[in-house]
Amino acid sequence: MEEELRRKLRALEEGQAELRREVSRLMRTTERRDAGAQWRQSARPGAAFRTAAPSLLGRAGLSRRHHAMILQSLGQAVHVLDLQGKVLYWNRQAEHLYGYSASEAIGRNIADLLVDPRDTLALGAIIKDVFTGKCWRGKFPVIKKSGERFSVFADGTPLYDDDGTLVGLICLSANLRILRELIRSSPFVGHWNFTEE
Repeated sequence: MEEELRRKLRALEEGQAELRREVSRLMRTTERRDAGAQWRQSARPGAAFRTAAPSLLGRAGLSRRHHAMILQSLGQAVHVLDLQGKVLYWNRQAEHLYGYSASEAIGRNIADLLVDPRDTLALGAIIKDVFTGKCWRGKFPVIKKSGERFSVFADGTPLYDDDGTLVGLICLSANLRILRELIRSSPFVGHWNFTEE
């Protein structure tokens, strides 16, 4: 079970690296196409990925469509923010976790979308750290569309373009309660230290 968890974490890290590369490519494509308007106008998750040329990517020869399908199929919520904190990408799991469709989330400020005003300063500090090149991983309180307040385990990393210029932030997140339940049911629970609130 422990090896399975390690394998899944490695796969997530590899997927996150590929996500950074793909989003960087897409941001350059989008900038050339009306400064990101296609991201915001998209009513369907992943539609922004279909605007790119159908060339083959990566060593595996996966198409952009396959990359989009992978992002949509991840078991974690994935969202990408620009430097102003506006949502550029929102996958299906983010829709499920937070209750907002991609068309509702894309183009909105993440603080306005998911964060209680009391937690805005904390979010600002986290985003500021990520925008200085640091990665952030930890627990954060959010509010879903229904008004339910809960905590997520989030992993935020800076997003750079091919020239090394910071262009945004990628965040993977999961419901902390569900993660705790999964880990508690594991025979390797001693390797994790989750404190209760």
